Amino acid sequence: MTPTPDSTRTQQAAAASDPQGIDGPALRRWIARTQGVDPQDVGFSVLSVGRSNLTFVVTLAGAPRWVLRRPPLGHQGGSAHDVQREGRIMAALGPTDVPVPTILEIVDDPDVLEVPFVFQDHCPGFPIHAPEDLALIPASGSVRDSMLSMVRALAAVHAVDIDAVGLGDLRRPGGFVERQLRRWLGQFEAITTRDLPVIGQVQAQLSRSIPPETSTGLVHGDVKPNNMLFDRDTGEVRAIVDWELSSIGDVVTDLGYLLSMMFVDDSLTGIWTPSVEDGSPTAEEITQTYASLTGRDTSDVPYYAAFAVWKLACIREGVYTRLKQGRMGDLDVDPEQAGASVEALAASALDILRSGRI
Repeated sequence: MTPTPDSTRTQQAAAASDPQGIDGPALRRWIARTQGVDPQDVGFSVLSVGRSNLTFVVTLAGAPRWVLRRPPLGHQGGSAHDVQREGRIMAALGPTDVPVPTILEIVDDPDVLEVPFVFQDHCPGFPIHAPEDLALIPASGSVRDSMLSMVRALAAVHAVDIDAVGLGDLRRPGGFVERQLRRWLGQFEAITTRDLPVIGQVQAQLSRSIPPETSTGLVHGDVKPNNMLFDRDTGEVRAIVDWELSSIGDVVTDLGYLLSMMFVDDSLTGIWTPSVEDGSPTAEEITQTYASLTGRDTSDVPYYAAFAVWKLACIREGVYTRLKQGRMGDLDVDPEQAGASVEALAASALDILRSGRI
């Protein structure tokens, strides 16, 4: 079919407004071919950007229809930002009780996009990452109900038989936490430009007291309310998203991570989550709910929370170093404030280890 002048102009205008990271003409042709739609009806808008994988809403006649997830701009390959792995994990979870978006295609074709990408159904819902998002929880629900729904979703992740769903090959030799401690200390040492002995001190204490790995399974790795899509009618979790950091390890690490994000001062973590004052359940109630759903021993959760906070300190040091070197683009963050948070996070991890409380 020969394009008409009007259709050509329409496609040129659409391509001019496509967000960075999207090859509009090539993707429209691919979507038209695979989904049986008119390419002129396809549009793209940014859902999330940054230094993690990029997410775009793909619209059909102006309405959200699909989601496309790709590595960050300038990605050179390697294990980080592996969207194919992420897509494979989500696709494997599709038939299980874990709420995830439906994966339609995992594509690695430079004629469509210069990097691999995951194409999935759009899942209606809202994340919670700021106080105003609490107003989206319907009157029939509550902050407490939504947060406990998140715990139920996490328990479903940890109930997955990784061998039965074809993810058993993601296991790595050696202890999960031991590998993580080596990895993050190595990354810290490779990027830091200053002397911060507290990072090594916390790492040494964590290394001396690693709990036995008793519940090996799928670990999401970044469980928090802004990686959940909550239903606008019920307030329940409709989907868990952002599986970029998922791995196989002791699943209770996820619970420790969640509690650290929710109950360590957000001025340190930089991540806002609902508080008890907002109606969220206490750390004890979240832990007890998880334990009753899974039957797992949660006595080591404070250790895993301390580990999560220490890991965040290592990550924050990378941010500080790149800010000082002017390698963070237009990110509006005070380098000295970011640097001070590294020591404060490490001190918080030490406090959790010593007190056994989050």
